[in-house]
Amino acid sequence: MDEILSKAHYRRAFYVVVLLLLALALVMRFWVLPVYEPALKVSATAILASLLDNLAVSVFVTVAIGSFVFWLRPEIMKRSVIEVIEPKQINRLLKTAAETSSSWIYKGTCGRYTRATTLPKFAQAARAAGIGRDVTICILNPRNSALCAAYATYRRSLKSGNGTRWTQQMVQQEAIATAVTALKFMYSEPLLRIRLFFVDSFSAFRLDISDQYVIVTKEDKEASALKADAGTYFYDSYKDVRLTERQGSEIKSPGLELNGPISEPLLRDVIKRVGLVDEATLDGLDVEYILQGVNSPTDPYN
Repeated sequence: MDEILSKAHYRRAFYVVVLLLLALALVMRFWVLPVYEPALKVSATAILASLLDNLAVSVFVTVAIGSFVFWLRPEIMKRSVIEVIEPKQINRLLKTAAETSSSWIYKGTCGRYTRATTLPKFAQAARAAGIGRDVTICILNPRNSALCAAYATYRRSLKSGNGTRWTQQMVQQEAIATAVTALKFMYSEPLLRIRLFFVDSFSAFRLDISDQYVIVTKEDKEASALKADAGTYFYDSYKDVRLTERQGSEIKSPGLELNGPISEPLLRDVIKRVGLVDEATLDGLDVEYILQGVNSPTDPYN
């Protein structure tokens, strides 16, 4: 029942079916059956009285059972709730959280959704409220060629990687695009306090942590996600990324004017000043692809 009522599209269908069955049962009992058995015929007052009697009994039994289950449930289970989220719910939950949360932590690989959706929505919400927000982004280290090559191999092995040519260079380009986007928002959005970390490891799971809940996703947009609400054991465990920050390297603002569309000369200057990758590595990358990722990012869930 929890699974049905927690999902909007299931909940709507569930209530419609229940109401239809209830209406059918009432019609059968009070109008159809009396046609075949006159002794079952009752007045409108008697129908109302019967419905009220049944309602009172149902409410009492429901409250009694619910209270019994609540008090019997161990405290550790109450704080360890984790929910399975269907793929088509992920985008809505992430966008809703980005519009209302005052902090955000992303721990993943390339951060395509973060640069395309989370950062713009966070900036828009901060400007509308006039209140600052904190963002922490932990992505793959594009300087680590062996790591990027290993992740590319992993992505190619997934169903979601069939339509994309995942290579070491592709991974580096995606990570650089996210890093430059974060640096751009550091400069252009003073209400956002952004911390960017390069990490020399990757996981099969990505974490998007807002004030309300944490969403745990995989690389395949057709795969289900996990959701843990704030205050639960899993949320508190996922939110602690201090160890990841200690093991990574923090990227600072280059001190350049990063506002509006980024040009190729400016992009190369940013990469050089910050040291996102060395010049030899950059020469082997598709700079136009990186510029596209910065200036016109696409939502991977659309």
